[in-house]
Formats: sequence, C-alpha cells, structure tokens
Amino acid sequence: MPLSARAHQTFGPPAPVARPFGAPRARRAAASALAVLAVAGPVAGCAAASSGSAGAAAHGSAGASSAAAGTGATASSPGTAGSPASASSCAGQDASATTSASPGAGAGAGSGTGTGQSPALAAVQFTDSGHGWVAGAGRIMATSDGGASWTRQYAGTADLDQVDFIDGEHGWAAGGGSLLRTTDGGASWTALAEPCQGGLSSVHFVSSTLGYAVAAKAAAEQPPGGQDTTALGGSLLRTTNGGSTWSAVTSAPANPQSACFANADDGYLGTPAHIWRTTDGGQHWTLALTEPGATGSADAGADTPEIECAGASGLWVLFLGQGAAMEHEPYLAYASQDGQQWHGVLEQQYTESTLRPTLKLPEGPGSYPGPFSAIDAGSAAFVGYTPPVGYGVAPVMLASDNGHALTSEGNVGTINEPMAAAFLSQAQGWVIGENLKTNAFDVEATSNAGRTWTTEYTVG
Repeated sequence: MPLSARAHQTFGPPAPVARPFGAPRARRAAASALAVLAVAGPVAGCAAASSGSAGAAAHGSAGASSAAAGTGATASSPGTAGSPASASSCAGQDASATTSASPGAGAGAGSGTGTGQSPALAAVQFTDSGHGWVAGAGRIMATSDGGASWTRQYAGTADLDQVDFIDGEHGWAAGGGSLLRTTDGGASWTALAEPCQGGLSSVHFVSSTLGYAVAAKAAAEQPPGGQDTTALGGSLLRTTNGGSTWSAVTSAPANPQSACFANADDGYLGTPAHIWRTTDGGQHWTLALTEPGATGSADAGADTPEIECAGASGLWVLFLGQGAAMEHEPYLAYASQDGQQWHGVLEQQYTESTLRPTLKLPEGPGSYPGPFSAIDAGSAAFVGYTPPVGYGVAPVMLASDNGHALTSEGNVGTINEPMAAAFLSQAQGWVIGENLKTNAFDVEATSNAGRTWTTEYTVG
C-alpha cells in the first residue's frame, strides 16, 4: 500500500475525477504505513517480552493445492521449526493510561483530536446486530442499538485505523503508533506501550489474552527501491497478555503483510503474492496459495494480500496490485473453505486482463479496490471505488456459494471513497468512508443486502 497520506483535492462534476493511484488503499492503511513514522504513541517507551514460548497462533491445516492459481505447490516456510522465539529485549516501560468515555457525546458530536494522519473514520466492527464500533483520527464511537445512536468513547491524540473486538467487552484499537485496550465494552480505554518491533498493523485477537499483529519496520530500515506494502517488510508478533508485551514469531515466513487467526492453533499469513497456513500455533508454516504470475509489470507477482479468516479453515484474500492505468487499478480475490482448494472470485478486468490474460475472473465491484468483509467461509461482501464516475461511487458486490456466485447490489449511500466494511450477513452490513462532495466521513448501514442505505453517523 502506498505510504502517502490521503490526498486533499477538490473535484468538480460532471467531469471524471483524476484520483491519485492507490488513494483508497492509502487511507485504509493510514496507520499501518504512518505508524512507522510516528515519533511516539500515547505512552512512552515500548513493550517486548523478555522470553517466549509457543504461545499459540493461527488458522488452517498444513499443505495446500492451488488449482485456481495453478501452483499446486506445497513448501515449508523459511525460518526455524519449533517453538516461536521471543523478540529481543529493548528499553521501555509497560506504562499505561486510562481514558473514560465522553458522556453525552452522541452522533456527530465533536471533531477528532488526532494528528490528522488517519482519516476521521477508518475502521468498523460489529460483534452482533446491536453492538458496533468505528474508529479514526482521535475518536472511537460505539453503538448498542444497531447504529440508531452513537456514543463517543474516546477523544484523544491517537490516529486509529484498526478496531478488533472478540466480544462485547474485550476490544483493541490501533494506529499511528498507538495501541488501546478495553475490557468493559469501551466505557474506558487503556493505552498500552508500543511494541519495540514497530508500529502494529493487522491486529487480531483470539481471546482476551492471546493476539497477533504484524509489526512494520521503520522507513529508514526499508531496503532502497522496495515495494510499497502494508507491513513494510515487518514481522509477525504474538501477545499472551492482552497486548501488554509482544514477542516475535520467528518461524513465520519473511515480510508478512497481514495475518488472521481462528483459534490458538489455526491461522493464515499473507506475504507478497503468497498465503501461508499454520495448524500448530505458528511453529510451522505451509505455503497454501501463490498468486498467479503476471506479465508486463515490474511488480509482477508481488501483490499485497489483505486477508480475512472465516471459520476454522476458511479464508478470503484480496491481492492489491501496483500501479494504475486510465483510473483503473489491478486487484483480484480468492477464497478457500479448507485452506487446500482455492477459487478465483473476481478481478479488476481492465488491468488484470493485461497482467494475467489467461485468468479471466468475473469483474469486481469498482475500478479501484475497496474494503471487503468476510461473512462466513462461503460468502463475503466486496466494496469498490470507481472515480471515473463523477465524484466516484462505491459499488457493492456480494459473493456467495463459496465465491462462485456474485451479485451486484448498487452503490453505498453517500460514500464516494470507502474505507472499511463490516457485514454480519448478506443482508446486514455497515460501510464507512468519505463523501468527496462534502469532505465528511459517514457510517452507512444496509439491512437489505445493499439495495438501500441509511446514514447513521457523520463527522466532518
């Protein structure tokens, strides 16, 4: 993903919009990219475990054939077999600070107090049809009535772009070098020390104590001329105390971009153009999927994977390509229900037809990639971004029947540029993003599979 902060431009309809390449992805990855540039989070120092053991990990079963990708290969990952080693110790303190919810802060209340590196709204999650959270620059908002009303739970300096709840009480928010934790549904948030290994992206918790994340290296540590990626050549981390300290999973494949886990044993890891699987808590990794090779591109075969786990063995993958042509940017999606058999779901045909002319997947929901949400092992919702249409639209596409059936469901409410999506079912879902006409960020909700949308919260 590009490292640039989101562009601030003014567009005038009805002429097509000339958006900079990768703008939606840059906004969705604001914290993962900018965290490595942050001088300090809300807490001084950094946290690392002084010793580690095989704490647990991931999601899937060993081995995998990739019929759709044409690889059929199984390989052991680089790294040492056995118990994942801990991170090296570093100076710092596991200091913390607690902030209480802002009483009476309802929908639309107050402006963010972050540094402005992240969008005003950048992440969304619902644990059930009633309880959900959205996070962005200097804010966390929560609802307990399905979005009918929203309460501000956090107002501070953290530039948040991730939120992860395992139930209605235990949750984490991260971004811009900050990591926050709650154990009471967000009534109060505790700031944790940033890991010594770097800013966190792809934060995912399995329980109130066990979690995983990808740590990005500092920009100065990146090799010259390297590819723009979410993780910036980072490492996979594990915590067994709710995020207070972290240790490196040294047996994991190199250069992780994203990770997700179903339980203490089964998980997936995405590296450029590859998906890896573990069934023993990260001690061993097996190559599960290799993206089909591309031609005519300097970055061919090095696309950045975004992944979402579904069930004990299911996975949805969105490979994000590099470069753009005529306001079209390459992307393609894959799905597996068991980590062994993979199915190509959709692609951006204008660009992918040149890069991978023999692939021929169905057309995706937009000319640029947007967010997606795994509903279960057999279905997911994809949101795109199409800047050539005036200010742009955010079309929605539902994948069902294990990704073999696709249904276009129109465009998301007032949002032009989508940032994140959370679907509980094919009918019920939420999308957050920006209205480029007003420069406001909205939470949009649907209860009929995207045919109509309701604006539930607006900031800006």
